[in-house]
Amino acid sequence: MITKTVNRLTELETTQEALERTRKYLRCRLEEILRPNEKILVCFPDDGPASLGGMIGQVLRECRCEPIFWCTDYRWKGLLRQAFVDSVDAIFGPPLLVLGLMKMARATSTPLSIYNAFLAGYPYTSWMTEGIKRGLDCRIWGCYWIGDGPVIAGFTCPKEAGMHIRADIFEARICDEQGQLKPDAQRGALTLHYRPEPGLVYDTQETAKIWHQPCSCGCDDARIVETVFVGDDDPSKTMLEERFLAWSSVLDYRVKRTECGLDLELVVFPGESLPKITSCARLTVRPWNPDADVPFCMERYAK
Repeated sequence: MITKTVNRLTELETTQEALERTRKYLRCRLEEILRPNEKILVCFPDDGPASLGGMIGQVLRECRCEPIFWCTDYRWKGLLRQAFVDSVDAIFGPPLLVLGLMKMARATSTPLSIYNAFLAGYPYTSWMTEGIKRGLDCRIWGCYWIGDGPVIAGFTCPKEAGMHIRADIFEARICDEQGQLKPDAQRGALTLHYRPEPGLVYDTQETAKIWHQPCSCGCDDARIVETVFVGDDDPSKTMLEERFLAWSSVLDYRVKRTECGLDLELVVFPGESLPKITSCARLTVRPWNPDADVPFCMERYAK
């Protein structure tokens, strides 16, 4: 059901009118943060104006910034080299990639000058955002991205905690287990109701709190805070992600649940302390190979 809803949202949000509306929305947010002539490393391929990478690139040009696409060398090493050689001022990508970049820079003593990190997807756990913030000494911004297309549902509030939901296309609702609306500041299930097509509802599989009163940033759109993912589409990933990736010694990990138990692979920086490894059917712990290793989440693009 969720996949069907995401596909429908993607279909509706890739019309020319919808794309222009989203570009305008994103441009208004980025113009408040970026300065002209800044270089931004975009960790999504430019597959045309209906792709997230293509949209980000066009919006950055409209903001008089220079998008630099990570599209010629999908190795971890290529990401670090591009960020360093091009002296990028900001990065736009999935949080796990940005976290890995920070770890590589630390492990190799590579100085980076990234001042803003835009994380696509939501929600983000505190250990992840705080690690990126401290490691890169930058500000963190969240872009609520749904699916693999250009569906953007919200953006981080520049003044208060949380994220403003795009009121032009979505109505955010917080409900109890019976589907009844809950008042502001009370936790409940978060759903996004698509205004252009009444009845189309995206179940975020998250709980959150919501605020409707005017915000100090000047935005009147509803603001969601303290978002927690509660879905169970991949419980092994949910359980193990923090256990391993919160450690600076672990660059990447992959886990599969098999009939015999967990099949776990860790890519680590040699000579550093490692987390306690859970018992599993098959365990591979290997050092980072700069000449070969591609982020597991990017393997489909590198082929």
